[in-house]
Amino acid sequence: MGLEADPIAEPRSLSGPTASGMLPLWSFLAISAAFSWTMWLWPVSAGSYVFLNFRGWQVNWPASNIKFLIGNCLPGLIALVWTSVQGKQYIADLLSTVLAWRVHPAWYILSIAIPSGVFLTSLCTLLIHSRAELVQPPKMLLYTSLLSVPFGPVWEEIAWRAFALRKLQNRYSQVVSALIIGVYWAVWHVPLWLITLNYLTFKLLVIVCINLVSWSVISSYLYNRSGQGLPVVMLLHATYFTVQNLVFASVSKGNIRLIPIVALLSACLAAILAGRLAAALSRERAPSK
Repeated sequence: MGLEADPIAEPRSLSGPTASGMLPLWSFLAISAAFSWTMWLWPVSAGSYVFLNFRGWQVNWPASNIKFLIGNCLPGLIALVWTSVQGKQYIADLLSTVLAWRVHPAWYILSIAIPSGVFLTSLCTLLIHSRAELVQPPKMLLYTSLLSVPFGPVWEEIAWRAFALRKLQNRYSQVVSALIIGVYWAVWHVPLWLITLNYLTFKLLVIVCINLVSWSVISSYLYNRSGQGLPVVMLLHATYFTVQNLVFASVSKGNIRLIPIVALLSACLAAILAGRLAAALSRERAPSK
């Protein structure tokens, strides 16, 4: 079976933007940014920790990390509240894509393979062309990455793909919609990057933004071609986040040079998938002979 849209998961779209304009969507995006930025920039003591202990397994989580995770979750929570206020039809429509897990298994395989392949290829490229050395990443890094998965990857995808992207696609093409939400997604992340990445320069910031826009296109491709199954892109996002953390922690020195390599590979892949999305749309619009 080819990797076309799964017949049991027909594409869905939130009604509204075509008739009433895009102002509500822009308002949602502005409010989401304001809430997330406020949470991220809220001052927290550097020595504050949250201790989790479950059957002898203990994790000491910095309070600043908890603050970042809450900021990541807020857009998804706002999207749920937003659609709930609009009415039962809107929240049911949103939840229909959130719960659309019955898609072809190949899409789940791709959602794991794509980010893993990009980061592992980037790591091999760095090791071949530089003096960087492999080291064992801290075990706690894997634990904290996995603990973060139910927060950022899940709630961000509810906001950006299940809510915003589908509204944009009522007005624009899939590729243009992915680029719009990708640029917003990158700008939305900027305050978080400025706080957490002390090595960030303007040049690296531009590269990181290009990388995220590329992953918006990749996410849009998997989302739309799988029949708008949000669990597919949730898994893609979670895999990206986890593998990224592990790969960057596996390099003893020079791991900052991974950033442009990852961005280049991601941009090339995004360009290929954008072409496939555009070609698929052309085939759908072409008159039958």
